[in-house]
Amino acid sequence: MFLFAPCVLVAEETSFSRDVMAVLSKAGCNASACHGNQNGKGGFKLSLWGEKPVSDFKALRSGGRVNIDEPTASKVLLKPTLQVKHEGKKRFETGSAKYRILLDWIRAGATEDSNEAPHLESISVSPGVAMLTTPGNSLALKVTATFSDGEQLDVTRWAVYETSNLIAEVTAAGVLEFAQTGETTVFARYLSGRASMRAGMIHPWKGYRWSGPAPANTIDKHVFSKLKQFKENPAASCDDATFMRRACLDITGTLPDPREAKAFVDERDPGKRARLIERLLASPEYAEFWALKWADLLRVEEKTLDAKGVEIFHNWIRDGLATGKPLDVFAHEVLSATGSTYGNPPANFYRALRFPIDRAEATAQVFLGSRLKCARCHNHPFEDVRQDDYYRFAALFDGIDYEIVENKRKDKFDKHQFRGEQKVKLVALDKLDQKIVLKHPRTRKPPEPGLLERGAPPLASMNRRLEEMAQWVISHPNFARVQANRIWFHMTGRALIEPVDDVRDTNPASNPALMETLEHELRDSGYDPRHLIRLIANSRTYQFSADPRGSASGSEENFARATVRRYPAEVIIDAAHRSLAGPIEFADTHKSTRSVGMPGVESVHLSRNPGYGGRFLKLFGKPARLTSSDTERNDETTLAQVFELTGGETLNRLLRQDNNRIGRQIKEGNGDPEIVDALYWAILTRPPSANESAAMLKHLSAAGDRRGALEDVAWGLLNAKEFILRR
Repeated sequence: MFLFAPCVLVAEETSFSRDVMAVLSKAGCNASACHGNQNGKGGFKLSLWGEKPVSDFKALRSGGRVNIDEPTASKVLLKPTLQVKHEGKKRFETGSAKYRILLDWIRAGATEDSNEAPHLESISVSPGVAMLTTPGNSLALKVTATFSDGEQLDVTRWAVYETSNLIAEVTAAGVLEFAQTGETTVFARYLSGRASMRAGMIHPWKGYRWSGPAPANTIDKHVFSKLKQFKENPAASCDDATFMRRACLDITGTLPDPREAKAFVDERDPGKRARLIERLLASPEYAEFWALKWADLLRVEEKTLDAKGVEIFHNWIRDGLATGKPLDVFAHEVLSATGSTYGNPPANFYRALRFPIDRAEATAQVFLGSRLKCARCHNHPFEDVRQDDYYRFAALFDGIDYEIVENKRKDKFDKHQFRGEQKVKLVALDKLDQKIVLKHPRTRKPPEPGLLERGAPPLASMNRRLEEMAQWVISHPNFARVQANRIWFHMTGRALIEPVDDVRDTNPASNPALMETLEHELRDSGYDPRHLIRLIANSRTYQFSADPRGSASGSEENFARATVRRYPAEVIIDAAHRSLAGPIEFADTHKSTRSVGMPGVESVHLSRNPGYGGRFLKLFGKPARLTSSDTERNDETTLAQVFELTGGETLNRLLRQDNNRIGRQIKEGNGDPEIVDALYWAILTRPPSANESAAMLKHLSAAGDRRGALEDVAWGLLNAKEFILRR
C-alpha cells in the first residue's frame, strides 16, 4: 500500500519512484529554476520535473544528502526546512507530509524501486470543464492517477498546478480560485503524467437578455453559444466602410481603392459583402499576401537559399495558392521534395534546414503545431513526447544531403551562406559518414528512424521515408487543427489555441466546439483555405464592430467584438504608399515595388546599408525568417515606431513626392473640401465627420503654404490609430 491512496497519510511502505519523486516535484526541487536546471544548483542536479528517477536517486544518495545512520541529519531534510542555510528558501515544514515521506523513506533504507513498483500510465483532472458564477468563485479539482497494475489513486494534493493566465490560481491542495471573471486553462502534472482542464467564472448579470443577431453560419452558432453561456452580448455589426477596409487588409493585405470603397458604401444590395469577399479571394493580391505568411514559416530567405532560390520558392508558394492547391497537397510536396532547388522549388525547404534536428522541429511545428525543442534535452514537459521519440523522429531526416552545383558566396568565411544551385538528395543511412550521423545524446548511438507517434509501425521503406513521413503528417489529426487555427488567427487577430503553433492536448482551444468545426470544414473542403476564409469572413462574428456596447458587452477573448491589433509591417508601408499614390522600390535583388510581394528578406535583414523602406519593415517587425514559428513576427507597438511614423524618412519622403495624391489633387484644381474628403477616403477608407472636416479646413485656411498644410493633414491621418490598427 502506497502513501497516496485517498485520505491516507501514513503507509506501510514508502515508494521512491512514486512517493519521494512526487514530493520533489511538489516542493519545486526539480523545477527548472531550482535543481532541475540544466546545470543544477549548488552542486546538486535533478532531472527536470523528475523525468529520470534512477539518476535522481543517485544524486540524492551522493554528497551526504541522505544519512541512513542519522536520518534527521540528512541534507534533503535540513535544507528545505531551513534548519541549515538553503538558497532555495523554505520548501516545507518539519513534520509536514512531505517531510514525513522523505524521513520514512530514509529510515527504511533509502532504496530505489523503479523496477518493482507499478509505473504511472496516465493522469486525469476532473471536472474537465467547469463554469462558476460569483460568489462561488472556487472549485475543488481532483487528479486521478492510473498505474500499470490497474490501481487508481487520488493524487490531487501531490499534483503540481499552473494556470494559463493571472485571473485564477490553484492552491497546493488543488482548489481553483478565481480573482475575476474570465476563463483559464489549468495544467496539472504528477510524476510523468500531464493533464489539463478548462474553467471559467461568469458574472451573474441579473436580467441578462441576449441581444445579438441571428447566426449567419456555423461559426456564429458556436460563438453565440459561448457568449450566452458567459452572459455577454456582441457588438453591433461594423459599417460598410469598416468592413471593406477590414476584409481587404485581412484577405489581401491591400488597402481598398477609394473610388471602389465609395461605390461599395453607396451600394444598397444586401449581398454586396459576400460578393466583395469572393472578389478578394479571386484576386492576385490574395495569393501574394498569404504566400507572405507561408514564406515566413518556410524560411524563405537569401542567406541559405540565395536570391534565385528565394524567388523560385516564393513564386511556387504564391502560384499554388492562386490556383487553389489544397493545403495537404502543398504540405506533402514540401515535405517530400528532393532534387534541384532551382528545378523543384519545394526542395528549398530542406536547403534552408541543414541539420536533422532543425528539419524535425520545423516539420512538427509548422505542420502539426508541435513544439518539439524541449525534447531535444529531456522529455517534453507539456506534451507526451519523450527524448527517445524526438531523436527517432529527427533520425528520419538524417541522410538528407546536398550536392553543391555552384556556390559564389559573397563572404568566403561564412559557411552558412550559399549562392548557387544545389541538389537535395536522400542518402542511404549506411552510406553516411559515421562522424556526422545523428546520435542520441544519452546512448551516443544513432537512433532507429521512425515517426513521431510512439505506436506507429516501422517505416516501410527507408528509401521512401520522406514520402511516408509526409503522408503521416497530413493524415495526423493535428494537421487540420493547426492550419485551421492559423487561418482563424490571421482573419480575426486572435487564435483559438494560443500560441498559434502550440497545438496539444494540454493546451485546449478557448472554444473547443468552434475549433472542431473549423477543422472539419477545412478537412471536408479538401483542405481549401479559401473555403475557411470565406466562411469566417461571411460570419456575423467576423463582421462585428470593435466598439463594445452596454454593461453586458462581450470580450475580444470570446469574439464578441473585433480584435484591435497593429497591422503587419508590410501592410502598413504598402498602405501608406497606396493611400498617397506614391511609388516605392525596395533595395532587394528583385527591386520589389510592394513589400507584401517581396520574395525574401535581403534588403531588410541582410543588407549592410538598407534603404528607408527596409529599415521601416525591420522596425515594424518583419521577421528575418530564422525560425519556423508564427511568433517570430513581431506585431507589437514600440516607441521607436512612433518616432518613425512622426518624423521618419519613410513618410516624409512619401508626403513630399511631387506627383503623389496631394500633388495630383492640387494640379487638378480641386478645392480644399474635395482634397480633405479624398485624403480621408484614401487613407482611412471613410469620409471625414463634420467636426473633422471643419478642423481640417480651418487649418488649411490659416496656412500660408497650402501644399505644406495638406501634407500636415495627410501626416495626421497616416499617424491616426485608425490607419495603423485593425478596426
